Amino acid sequence: MVDQNLLTLFLAVTAVAVLIQTGMIVGFLLISAKLTRHVDQTLELVGKSVGPLHATTENLQTVSANIAELTSKLPEVLRKLEPWIRHAA
Repeated sequence: MVDQNLLTLFLAVTAVAVLIQTGMIVGFLLISAKLTRHVDQTLELVGKSVGPLHATTENLQTVSANIAELTSKLPEVLRKLEPWIRHAA
């Protein structure tokens, strides 16, 4: 039938291959956990940065709207002030 030494060698090589694969899977698990921690820390930093940035953006939108409103009313205000300015000159 099958040579006993050949069968033992095959089983030993298979066992070593399974152990190597197990080690690789454990390594992947550890690297994945470390990467997850780094991503969580990065997301926390981004969250802290985005809060003030969002508030600043809202303030700029409000200021922009106010400037647009003022600019649209400026010709009318100047027309009303024109007689007074001519009288003062």
